[in-house]
Amino acid sequence: MNTYFGWTIMGRTGEGCSASEVLLSLHVSDLKICDLWSLDSLGIKESSIYQSKSEIEEVVKDHFVRSLRRDDEDRYQVSLPWLEVHPELSDNRNIAERRLKSCVRSLQKRNCLQEYENIFKEWVSEKIIESVEPEELAREKGHFLPHRPVFKENSTTRIRPVFDASAKEKIQGR
Repeated sequence: MNTYFGWTIMGRTGEGCSASEVLLSLHVSDLKICDLWSLDSLGIKESSIYQSKSEIEEVVKDHFVRSLRRDDEDRYQVSLPWLEVHPELSDNRNIAERRLKSCVRSLQKRNCLQEYENIFKEWVSEKIIESVEPEELAREKGHFLPHRPVFKENSTTRIRPVFDASAKEKIQGR
């Protein structure tokens, strides 16, 4: 049968059939398939999408200029640019502490704890990272960066930390 959408086969099937099958074929020639997957097609847009690239660059440049400063050792510091409207970071202290305890146990079993700790001490001395004061840790909320060791026996850096910024708590019941 020729329908508005093209040729279609229709009719009854044999009475002995207990299952039915449906087949749909769709051909769209002038639409990129990735457009179907974009949040945009669902009416969900980030605020940055409404701004042109040059507007975003101007905001980032302005943020850079306003936050640029030099520390006591004449090193430049600038704060990270954040989207004006962004979700609040979750409090992931529990998962970070569990991962740290697991990491320490694993390193102790392999007799590598001191070597791993030395990496962090070196980073502190090079001012790549800094220690967090106990009173800051006592605050109600915080966001932590869990890490784990990765081993490469035949490398100049036999052990190195790898960070997991996307670590999330598992929701019970899922």
